[in-house]
Parts: sequence; C-alpha cells; structure tokens
Amino acid sequence: MVIAVLSSTFSAFAQELVIVKGRVLDNETQKPVVSANVIVRGEKKGTITDSTGSFRLELAAREKHVLSFSHVAYRKQTRVLAPSALKEVDFRIDLVPEAISMQEVVVYGNRGAVLTKAAENRALYRLGGEEFEKLGEEDMEKALLYFLPDVVNRLEKRMASDADDFTLYVNGEWKESLTLSDIDPFTIRRVLVWEALGRKEDIDSQGKSSGYARSIDVFPVGMPLRRGKFVVLVETK
Repeated sequence: MVIAVLSSTFSAFAQELVIVKGRVLDNETQKPVVSANVIVRGEKKGTITDSTGSFRLELAAREKHVLSFSHVAYRKQTRVLAPSALKEVDFRIDLVPEAISMQEVVVYGNRGAVLTKAAENRALYRLGGEEFEKLGEEDMEKALLYFLPDVVNRLEKRMASDADDFTLYVNGEWKESLTLSDIDPFTIRRVLVWEALGRKEDIDSQGKSSGYARSIDVFPVGMPLRRGKFVVLVETK
C-alpha cells in the first residue's frame, strides 16, 4: 500500500512538468540559428540550440515563464509561457538579423561622452548582457550588488554618504544611482567600471622610481566623476 501511494505521488508530480521545445531560425534565410541562447528569466535555467536550431527544456507546467531567445548576430526576442496543463509546447522563433558594430569609438552625441578602445581597456570590471541573462535577476539593483559587491553598496548605504556611492552613466547620460531600479537587466548590452582618478608612480626605463607620482585620468572623455570613487557605465540594447 505504501509503495502504491508513493508511486501515485511521484506520478502526479511528474505530470506537473511541461516539455518546451522548438526551433530558432533566421527570419530571412529560414536556416537554423546554431548556438542561440534560450534563457528562462528569473529561474537560472537555459540551454542553447543545436546544429538544427532545435532546443528542449523541462519547466513547471502551472507557472508562468518568460523565455528569452538571443544570439550575438540577431535581435533578441521573448516569449511568454502561461500556466497550463499541457504536457508539451512547441515554439518556432524567427530571429531578425542585426548588424554587429565593430566601431573603435562609441559616441554619445547628446552628452559628448566618447568611449574609445583605450578607455575600454582601462576598465576595472566588464560585464556582458549574457551574464545578466544567466543570472536571471529582474532587479538591476540586486544584479549589480551580486556582480559588483566592491563597487555597488545597498541603496540606504549609498544615500547615507557620498563616499559610499558611485557615478552612474546610462548610455552616456549621467543618472543618480537610485535610478538603477528603472533599468531592465535583460536589456543590458554591457557594463563597464572604472576606478577613481588617482596618482601613479613614475618608473624610468631601468625600472627605477623617479621619486614622484603623476596624476592620471582613467575615465573616458566626457564622463567625469561625480560620486564616490567609481564610474559605472551601463549600455542597453
């Protein structure tokens, strides 16, 4: 009798899963998109498409899920899977090709901020959009607390003292750090962090100190320090 009850319980639990599968195709050529990311937002679940553009996931059937489909060469798409008693759901996703920018300089004309490759190379931390997708955190504040604990303090601590805050730029425009909650982590293209202005000891060609330090500016042009000792640049898609 105990075995029968356990078997029945296990069977009922198994029926609560839904198989989510499908194919990801190029919208123009209708060819498979290989190695496209399939991420379930907020659940730290995901997979990539195979050589035929196919994917397969098992998810809780009676919960709402938001699936994100992305690839570096295509525009991201999302699909909502509503709670259902279905055992299987089949998606067909047509991704629209999106040109990849290979420019050496990114210019934010409205604010005059210019980001060069040299400035990028001086960044202390670099985060890509795929890292936010994998984390699955829908709150930007919490996501940055997780990724950058040495840079981003909790809001109440940042507001208590300027020394605990940081300078935030979103797409080249300066913002107060309390506006982090207005940013959707799943629209992030990248996040770059620079450390404060400082002084660097001069070393001669023989490796000896000159005895004095010189001031250095580690920030991109047009992005001055306004809070704390870090500049955080957030770029969205």
